[in-house]
Amino acid sequence: MKRMEKELSVCWRYDAGRGALIWQLMFTETGELVGQKRFTSTRKALFFCIDIMTGDVVRDDFLLMDHLHPVPAGEGWFVGLETTLDNLVYCYASHSQSPEHQGIWAIDFWSDKVIWSRPDIVFAANLDHAFLVYQLSVFGGFPERHFLLIDPFTGRDIRSFGLDSSEVNALRQEVVQEEDRQQVILPDVVTEEITDVRLAMHRLGIDETIRCECIVQWPLTVAALHEQDALTGLWNSSLKVWKMDSLIYTDSMEVSVEKPFLNNFLIRKENLYYLKNKEELVCVALS
Repeated sequence: MKRMEKELSVCWRYDAGRGALIWQLMFTETGELVGQKRFTSTRKALFFCIDIMTGDVVRDDFLLMDHLHPVPAGEGWFVGLETTLDNLVYCYASHSQSPEHQGIWAIDFWSDKVIWSRPDIVFAANLDHAFLVYQLSVFGGFPERHFLLIDPFTGRDIRSFGLDSSEVNALRQEVVQEEDRQQVILPDVVTEEITDVRLAMHRLGIDETIRCECIVQWPLTVAALHEQDALTGLWNSSLKVWKMDSLIYTDSMEVSVEKPFLNNFLIRKENLYYLKNKEELVCVALS
């Protein structure tokens, strides 16, 4: 007789607001999830912070302001999350004419304070004990990058490397990918090359013609299935979780959209996080 597995349950939900697009998610070491939500109709980008354990919203609709002037940074739109360290979250701005990031803001969302900010530097790498950053200049009509190490908790300079050097390159080789630092597992898009995911799909009876993103963490398989309606050409997306061969959780992510919204779920530690209709964040306990 096939053993029935216990179904998973939702821990909490966060509603970003009507018309929102939840765009970025990161995690702090002190137990917060931080994210950016974007409102394309008004070209406004705001940040939020949630206590992972309780789902309580620590901060919402946080607008990043300019370093020196009482106006939104990056025109209120060209902003994002760079990294996290301990309880701090580091944001950046950019210019409409260039994708290059400019400036760093260190934010404590619990206290609703910018701990420090610097408009003169650009983030390059999180080395845990220090940040590698650079300052831009122009010499002979060519841009140059002058590299520095700074203290991530004060923003003060620790060391200057000058122009790009072998020492800077060596530091870059030591950098841990942000998802690894934050213990995040992201989905793979199913292709011929990813054998374990294709085997999982076959075992679970998922049609290979369905566009699929998948995380296999035995005994769990988490998949976002994107299916196109043959008549309308519109897409429907659903999330499914299996424990071994038993389906223990399912939910609709989007219905009747022009194109599927990819890379919208992840696993971190014992929790699954996914986006529903782009504007709702759902947390499900995996154990």
